[in-house]
Amino acid sequence: MKELVLTASSMLKKVFRPGERSLSREELSNRLQYAFENEYADGQNPEYVIEDALTDVLSPFQEGGSHAVIEMNSPTSDPLADELHRYLLENKGPITAEQALKRLRRKGLVSYSFTVDKLPLYKNPRFIRFKGSDLWYLSSWKPANDQIFEYLVDNNMKQFPLNQLFIMMETDMGLPRKEHVFVLEGDSRFKVIDDNFVIVSYDSVDTAKLVNTFMDKQEKEEKIIEEVAMTMSMETQTSTQTRTQDVFESVLEDINSATEKLEQRIQEMEEEVLTYFKDNNMSAITQLVNEKEKSETITRKLEEVMELLYGK
Repeated sequence: MKELVLTASSMLKKVFRPGERSLSREELSNRLQYAFENEYADGQNPEYVIEDALTDVLSPFQEGGSHAVIEMNSPTSDPLADELHRYLLENKGPITAEQALKRLRRKGLVSYSFTVDKLPLYKNPRFIRFKGSDLWYLSSWKPANDQIFEYLVDNNMKQFPLNQLFIMMETDMGLPRKEHVFVLEGDSRFKVIDDNFVIVSYDSVDTAKLVNTFMDKQEKEEKIIEEVAMTMSMETQTSTQTRTQDVFESVLEDINSATEKLEQRIQEMEEEVLTYFKDNNMSAITQLVNEKEKSETITRKLEEVMELLYGK
């Protein structure tokens, strides 16, 4: 997976061991070379990666008392990082910084003036990113792209639903999602269309035809989004004229409660799908998948309401 290259800061996070707060440049360079010898691109080398991480203002790395020492500035105890770690484990997949911020706001752990750049995703060694991606992963997760590609090729599968792909990883491939992850971005062997299907890069795949297959569904979803956005906009204009900040806070509390219940139900449905998958009950799986998609759509709409009330 040469295309799945970590950011410079993420590479350094991976090679610092738990409890370490400083390393000599020589030791750090040796560890980077050993861990990522096949993952450098564009003429990069360990020293280039170190300097790249040092120039990143959001990274936890800095020079120590001398040029020869690199320090990692990360708090040993951080309740926000602990909450985001739990969130990623519950989600069983990567999240964006915006999703992380919304999670902390819903939990009441940060105010609405708290900005994305203050998130522990950037400083804490438990969180990493790949180049060219806005998604954050757990450092402990192992990318399973190679195993997934080999499995699909061996079984002559040219497409596979994402929501069943994760189940397949656990049941058929023996790759528990708490330890392994499918990296959605950066691997040219796969294409993700409408977040629904993984397309293996066989020459015989008619991608255009596949897109047309889901066009009706996409158009319906876009129409729903447009209607809901228009309704939300009208309601927000009225609220601005007639309601006070106290009412906004009450609405936000109700939306938070509804969102938490929906997220809990989505989590339960994932476990139920896994059970039905083992029993080969495809009818029940289809029903649950439809219910899960509906719940996820409602959750997104509720988050849009919060953005209309308070902004991103």
